[in-house]
Order: sequence, then C-alpha cells, then structure tokens
Amino acid sequence: MNANVMKDARRFAIFGFVFVSVLAGPVSAQQIQVGAKVGEPAPSTGTYNSLGHRDPFASLITPRRGSTTPNAPTRTGTGLASFQVADVKVSGIVKKGEIWMAILEGSDKQSYVAKVKDKLSDAVIKSIDATAVVFLETGEPGSFARPREVRKALRALDEVNR
Repeated sequence: MNANVMKDARRFAIFGFVFVSVLAGPVSAQQIQVGAKVGEPAPSTGTYNSLGHRDPFASLITPRRGSTTPNAPTRTGTGLASFQVADVKVSGIVKKGEIWMAILEGSDKQSYVAKVKDKLSDAVIKSIDATAVVFLETGEPGSFARPREVRKALRALDEVNR
C-alpha cells in the first residue's frame, strides 16, 4: 500500500474513535428513584450555587443609606425647607385678603402652605398668582450660575386648554 493511503486510514480510524467516544459520552451512574415518573425532572435541592458570580435574581437597585423607603429621596431637615423644587407639586392656590398662598405637596404626600419668600432647599418662592407658583432656583454655593425661574402651574397644560 501507498504511504499516503496508510496515513489517511490511520487518521480516519482515529477520527472515528474520537467521534464515537464523544457521542457515547461518559457513563453516568445516576440512580433512578423508585416511583419516579418517566420524563419528570429530578427533584431540586432548592439551593443556588453562584460559583463566585453575582445572583442573577438579586435586585441591582439598592436603597440609599438612611432612607426608610427605597423610593424616598434623602432629605435634610423637616418641613417645606427640606424639599427641592423638583420634589413639590402645586395642589392648590388660595387668596386670603390680598395675600396669595400656595398649597404644595411634597414627595412624602404631605401638604404644606407656602407664601411668597418662603424657602425650599434649593429655591425661594418668588411669586404666586391664580394659576401658578414661580420659584427662583438658587445655584450651588460658590457657583457663578444665574438664578433660574421655575414656574409650576396649578393644572397641567392639557387640562387648561379643555
């Protein structure tokens, strides 16, 4: 026989042996329990072995330190002065004599009565009229940014146009 044919025959035999051993797989000595139904998965032990990886079922969102509820923002102090402009919603406007007062709802779902010149943590109430409250946002201490006016209406724009 030709030398090349012999090499090809050996390669084919080795390939065939490897192929058959891969298909056969390792011999398993798994015991089938008495009374087990055919096709049922094996009963699980109820534990999770992470093998050093993070648990895919654990939440990635963690509450802030010092916060009692996960969605509540951290506040310093109490009352209206502990809220930021973004955290309050105008829920009512009242006129008593010549003085306008706004009823502001904080993120804690509490209502606060506010007048002109009352302070929030990042703003001061500049003016109140029958339809809205205007806040004057103050920048960070040491910041050279100009104060910005934020107008919060009593009703949403789509309600006003009806």
